[in-house]
Amino acid sequence: MKMFSFAKTRFGLLLLSSTISVVLFVGIFEIVENIRYYSWKANFDNFGWFDKITVPSTNHVLMWEYRPYGKFEQIETNRFGYRDLDYESMIKPEDTFRIAFAGDSITLGLSVDWEDTFVRQFETEANKKEFRQNIQALNFSVDGYNAPQVCEMIKTKVIDFSPDIVVYTMCLNDFDFCASSGLKIRYFRKPKSFFLSKVKSAYRRMFGGDFHLYHFRKNKDVVFQNILDIKEVLERKGSRFRVVILPVFPENATDFDNYPLRGVHKEIGLFLLKNGIRSLDLLDAFSHLEKPLRDYCYDIWHPNVFGHRLIAKQLVSFLLSD
Repeated sequence: MKMFSFAKTRFGLLLLSSTISVVLFVGIFEIVENIRYYSWKANFDNFGWFDKITVPSTNHVLMWEYRPYGKFEQIETNRFGYRDLDYESMIKPEDTFRIAFAGDSITLGLSVDWEDTFVRQFETEANKKEFRQNIQALNFSVDGYNAPQVCEMIKTKVIDFSPDIVVYTMCLNDFDFCASSGLKIRYFRKPKSFFLSKVKSAYRRMFGGDFHLYHFRKNKDVVFQNILDIKEVLERKGSRFRVVILPVFPENATDFDNYPLRGVHKEIGLFLLKNGIRSLDLLDAFSHLEKPLRDYCYDIWHPNVFGHRLIAKQLVSFLLSD
């Protein structure tokens, strides 16, 4: 009995000592990381975008947005803070069919000239068709936005322009709420715990598997609810809602024969179909390319001018068939 009591006391002391050590370690870690964070934040400039274009948003969901009449490299914004024509008013002109595109840096047209973005090319090609009204394509896009941010932008900004159709151009990294735009999110929203943030990051690297599949499985319920929220808001406003699914361009791949995310595309498509939302999956178009895959993109997410041209062509057929 005495031996058991002694062992129990020793175990208790060891446990207490270990707990205190862990608490002290985590506390010191948090202090050091907070100091490092504010030092980093003071010098972080998002590759030169801050203040020139990117500014804090008063909307806590958006976190950041673009300043009116901002300019950086080939990106220029209008009076509303979007890479688009400088419309004098939100009011839709008479005899105009307005289509609003909402998305991230792909819709923005990162690394391509303004007139080469698929939004601009779509408007040009669409107005060559025999349509009952003049077609106006508006570009609502901000680099780094994920699905909740796109949803919030549509609900708080896009609907003010009275669009006839709103098109959410979805990239599969929209299911990621922390990594692909991690530095920017980190700048505008300090982690609640740096220690837990490190642990989660290490876990993703060790056990997460494919980046897009990991975040899709983790956040699909949130994203799907965001899509339903968009649909509900637009239906109340009398606007139609469409979703365009963009493929990822796998590194070192020359085609989409062994594309690893077909299951994700299929699940998104089935969800949209079930909920009465018309969609266009661009994986089909990019799976039948005339030239090697790398001729249509800059990296795994961003199409080049030829990729934008292909997207615009598909959009004309899809959106004018309503």
